[in-house]
Amino acid sequence: MSNIKYEVVYNACFGGFSLSEEAMLMLVELGVQGAQKELDFWIEGSKGKSYKLYSFHMSIRDLPRHDKRLIQVVKKLGHKAGGAHAKLEIAEISGNRYRISEYDGSENVIEPDDDEWTVIE
Repeated sequence: MSNIKYEVVYNACFGGFSLSEEAMLMLVELGVQGAQKELDFWIEGSKGKSYKLYSFHMSIRDLPRHDKRLIQVVKKLGHKAGGAHAKLEIAEISGNRYRISEYDGSENVIEPDDDEWTVIE
């Protein structure tokens, strides 16, 4: 396994991965493709309603959790990076493979060595 450490953003509480309005605006500034489109979608959908209510549930579904710009935003904003029901954290992993396991919105970052396999002999 490599000595290179990678970082991955995950949601550390029940509720689900989401980004705050401030985080989304930073991703737009950093040139993340799709960030402006998603931000516009939430602004349009909130017309006549509480904009803040809708803005707290933004997320970029196609943005990899290891994207350096996402990590930069979470490091800079800290607890303010997550949406209304999110507590975004950064996990450091040893290799270049991971998956995110989720239960009721709470996530864990799983590395290949974390899984226990049953071997048929």
